[in-house]
Amino acid sequence: MSSPEKRKKKTTTKELLLPPTPQSTPNLPDDLLLSCFARVSRLYYPTLSLASKGFGSLIASPELYKTRSRLHRTEICLYVCLSLPHDPNPRWFTLCRRPNRALTKEKNLGMNLLVPIASPPSTPVKPCFVAVGSEIYQISGRVNDVPSCDVSVLDCRSHSWHQAPNMNVVMHNRSAIVVDGKIHVKGEEVEGFESPMVEVYDPKTLTWKFELHGSEESFLRDDFAAGLPLYCCVIDEVIYYLYDNGRIFWCDLKSKELRILKGVTGLPEFNRSDHDARLVDYGGNLAVLWEDHGRSSNSEEKMIWCAVIAVDRSNREEFTGTVEWFDPVLEVTESCSFVRVLAATV
Repeated sequence: MSSPEKRKKKTTTKELLLPPTPQSTPNLPDDLLLSCFARVSRLYYPTLSLASKGFGSLIASPELYKTRSRLHRTEICLYVCLSLPHDPNPRWFTLCRRPNRALTKEKNLGMNLLVPIASPPSTPVKPCFVAVGSEIYQISGRVNDVPSCDVSVLDCRSHSWHQAPNMNVVMHNRSAIVVDGKIHVKGEEVEGFESPMVEVYDPKTLTWKFELHGSEESFLRDDFAAGLPLYCCVIDEVIYYLYDNGRIFWCDLKSKELRILKGVTGLPEFNRSDHDARLVDYGGNLAVLWEDHGRSSNSEEKMIWCAVIAVDRSNREEFTGTVEWFDPVLEVTESCSFVRVLAATV
């Protein structure tokens, strides 16, 4: 009697990242390795860190990012926060390149992948997230149904978390934006103060201060950002909207005229009403992430896809977009959902 068919082993993230033929670690001075790593796209760093403990230590070292800055090799990196079932805290992922070309071709996988990174030990309910330079800030929220002043920071260079100074007051229904490198946090209701109240955090001085009567621009942008739907993003005073069938529209804040982003072709069709999707500023270009329930290998799971679109703004009357790539980047359970998508400069 023939034995029952064995279930095919699922490929792990680590296996997808490893090169097909592992090589021995070269015995090179750290200074030379740092100089080499600094010239490599950060998309490959998760893979390099798996090669050896020494490589992993250099990849996470402050010296590497000082070298990258000195050589003008900083770049924009994508970070995705997902809510997973049976996990009280959201999980963070970053986009990287998958070097195992043979495996990707065999399994019809793309060359890009979301890989997990360190998540904070605890996350309040409905926090605000903003990115400033190479850091992502998790601002307050509610802990055990009580508003919190806590601020946690993800250092995107080392993928480690630390605490920032707490806000001075507890805010309800907060929104947060970044203006001129400073974080502006506004709440509809503020304990002990009359609304509106804005607290501003300066990452350079590590201090919070009150802005009782903020500049008109700050308040307008803050109110506007708080009211934006999840499928929109703002780049250089231009709003980009994600519509059905993957169409993208844009609107200049001055002219208020809604226009389609032309030239965006080749993307799989998806309806944002049926699939959760996100649009984010990716260093002046656009990154689009969406769910696809029909392309997963398991009926109880779904696939997260990502596309990067370069935007040509040379003609202020007609913006055009070019799809640089789109790939399936992560398979998740059906009940998984987006929490936040951000881009950091590293």
